[in-house]
Formats: sequence, C-alpha cells, structure tokens
Amino acid sequence: MQQADQQVAIKKNTKVPTVLLAAANISENIKSEILDTLEEGLSHLHIKLLKNENDFSSLEKSHIIVLFENDMDLLKKAWSQGVVPITQAFDSSIIDYNPNTESGNSFVYDSKNYWEIFAAIVRACETYKFPYDWKFIVRSCTKSS
Repeated sequence: MQQADQQVAIKKNTKVPTVLLAAANISENIKSEILDTLEEGLSHLHIKLLKNENDFSSLEKSHIIVLFENDMDLLKKAWSQGVVPITQAFDSSIIDYNPNTESGNSFVYDSKNYWEIFAAIVRACETYKFPYDWKFIVRSCTKSS
C-alpha cells in the first residue's frame, strides 16, 4: 500500500506543461489525421486548441505551441511570449533544440506525420521537466522574437 501512495505522490509532483495546438489555419485532412491521433497519445497533458489565430490569451497561458502551418507571425508572437514552438524548420531563424550543446529555440519535426510531431512533443515535455534547460530555451525564444 505504501508503494501505491508513493506513486500517487510522484504523479502529483510531476510537472506537466500546457500545450497549445495551433489548429486555426490547419487543413481538414491534416486536422483529422494528426490532431485526432495526437489527442489520444497526449491525453495526460494539458492541451488547448488555438482555434482563432488572433486569440493570444491562450498563447500567454501556454508553455508549448505546436505549429502545423508555416506561420511566421504566430511563431514570432510565441517567441515573444516565451512559448516554445514545435514546428517545421521553414525559416533559417528556427533552430532545433540540442540539449548537449544548449542551443536552439524550437523543437523541430521534419514532416507532417503524427509520429514525428509526437516525438517532438515528447522531447519538449521531457525538457520541460528540467528547469535549467527549460529556462535556457525560453530565454533563446525571447531573444529570437
């Protein structure tokens, strides 16, 4: 019984980021294929949908934003708010985070399939658990805006 209580205590202390899925400009075929699959795999996270690209109140309350479309304005807004993006490298200013060299300002996926996006989300959530690394990438984001 004591072991079960310890497991519950560990779960309560686990840091879970708020993930914002930028679904405002996403095409329907990507939306049905990726979003539905991601929601199942990420059910333990705090997930919000950005349905209106001008609704920045959701952005301010989030730690991570997943961009499915190449939207530089939303990316820069996220960076300025200290929200870490998960996106494709559609611009040279997007640098994939490397924990070994402590460099980067985003978590990058190569193609729009749910396994690559899921892997990038997992990398971001794992990095979030390490306060020093997370502060570094947030600082890198704000410098990039």
